[in-house]
Amino acid sequence: MNYRNSNLIYIATGFISLLLTSCGKSFLDTKPSTQFTEVDVWSDPNLIQLNMNSIYNQNPWSFFMTSLAVDEARCYDGGNDYNMSNMLMSPDNAGWGDWNGRYSAIRDCNIFLENIDKLPDDPALIDGVTLKDRLKGEATFFRAWYYQLLISYFGGVPLVTKSYKLTDDFSAARNSYAECVQFISGECDKAAALLPLVNTGANKGRVTKGAALALKSRVLLYAASDLHNTTFSGFSNPELLGYVDGDRKQRWQAAKAAAKAVIDLGIYGLYQPGPASTEEAVQNYENLFISKNSIEDIFIRYYNASVNQGADYWQVFPNGYGGIETNGAPSELVDAYEMSDGTKFSRTNPAQNLEPYKNRDPRFYASILYEGATFRSRPSNLLTADPVGVLQVGTWEKWDATANKIVYTYGLDSRNSVVYGGGYNNTGTCMLKFINRKTDMYVNHQDDLTWRFIRYSEIILNYAEACIGLGEEAEARTYINMIRKKAAMPDVMDAGAALSARYRNERRIELVYENHRFFDVRRWMIGPEAYHPMHGVNVVYKLNPDHTTATIPTVTPVQITSGKWDNKAYFLPIARSEMNKNDKLVQNPGYN
Repeated sequence: MNYRNSNLIYIATGFISLLLTSCGKSFLDTKPSTQFTEVDVWSDPNLIQLNMNSIYNQNPWSFFMTSLAVDEARCYDGGNDYNMSNMLMSPDNAGWGDWNGRYSAIRDCNIFLENIDKLPDDPALIDGVTLKDRLKGEATFFRAWYYQLLISYFGGVPLVTKSYKLTDDFSAARNSYAECVQFISGECDKAAALLPLVNTGANKGRVTKGAALALKSRVLLYAASDLHNTTFSGFSNPELLGYVDGDRKQRWQAAKAAAKAVIDLGIYGLYQPGPASTEEAVQNYENLFISKNSIEDIFIRYYNASVNQGADYWQVFPNGYGGIETNGAPSELVDAYEMSDGTKFSRTNPAQNLEPYKNRDPRFYASILYEGATFRSRPSNLLTADPVGVLQVGTWEKWDATANKIVYTYGLDSRNSVVYGGGYNNTGTCMLKFINRKTDMYVNHQDDLTWRFIRYSEIILNYAEACIGLGEEAEARTYINMIRKKAAMPDVMDAGAALSARYRNERRIELVYENHRFFDVRRWMIGPEAYHPMHGVNVVYKLNPDHTTATIPTVTPVQITSGKWDNKAYFLPIARSEMNKNDKLVQNPGYN
């Protein structure tokens, strides 16, 4: 393991302005930022809170956290995404999981928890808790959060609960998966007891009791899933990957109870749960992800353009708008959206195949841009070519009577675009979810964004999945249908294996691009369903026999990337550099 060796000094020039406004000292009385000692840091509430902010800032996010590494998105680029999709990961190119980065954050949490009691007690309550308790709760939560990220990629990892010094022995064996789950669950309970139920004012966006309990829900649901209740034959340390004893039914019951604990707080709800129409359901789903606050928010992070930390939409805008549209939806994802009447979409159905984007689940229209979908106005120099602002990935066949031949016109968002040819996306679609249509992409750090790490819909789905695991199918259907109702989709009535499959697709659609699918594929052990050659679409407005051009395009799936599955990918490799530094580590199966 590679733990950061530097001591706690992380004090930036921002300390000066904070101290000037909050401590009442004159500028000349302010100690230079390079001279703060550990005594200064741990005795000053303002410096401690800035220290905590650095722990928040290490929490990763992006528009494509893991989507490009599973069947949610494809990009023309290769690198780690290509390696993952083609099972080329090894200890020498371990580009996922960020073992080192997560342990660095954990070390910061450990240091914080070792020193927070040096802060003088102040009985004043803010949102019902003292400052010291809130800070303890935050550090405890984040230590659990970062360990949750590690075990989701690697299985059992070394549980380090103290900060190491340069003279310490850094080597540590991996704890069993069961021990890690028990530790994280316990930390969530400790954090929940310290954190406020709701934060107000300047503390909005900080973690709460609900966030701690929701993290526990996620961890216990994963623990009850197939992956961690299966023995990997031939691996000498199965306890690192899952449970080797105990009662799985109890694990499902624990997962159900953890989700119910969040529900029973009574402060969260589904966003706009009763739309009057499919059109309203589309708008509601889109609005949820561009709103600053919502009733679904459990663990969120505000990103503000005013301090140069807004969302960079260049990464996801269509190339005809100047972006690189990294998160394109492959046909496999598009086809997973049901028809609006709740039946499966099928390309063998002639009517559906003719107009594949028609009459689909309302969430499709709020999540994905496709040929002909209205987006937003083009830049002024392109208004003549596209006065409406619709996605154009197609090719138009037109008859040139003078030359007596077919000529081709290419869409502004196609890979032959006159705006930005090539680009990165070859799926024929673009991600719409999270994008505010009013955003001007050409403004740096263009827009405020609320990123939702955990929202209430996940908890409802967690509860439903635990019910399925327990055989409580009627209860499961009730909760699945809560999610479907807010999407204006008909209730599910399935049972048995069909209900489980329906639930899994519902979770895939509701939580698309929210960093769930990668882990769901693994914990459900459905790798072969998700890793295989992937498809985009070729969109052509064909020339009719009378030499007019068709107004309805022919949309044909075409393979765009290779892919295959290997069971080793249920867990990721620990980097060889980490293995070399710690001779007590055991590598995951398939990576020796």
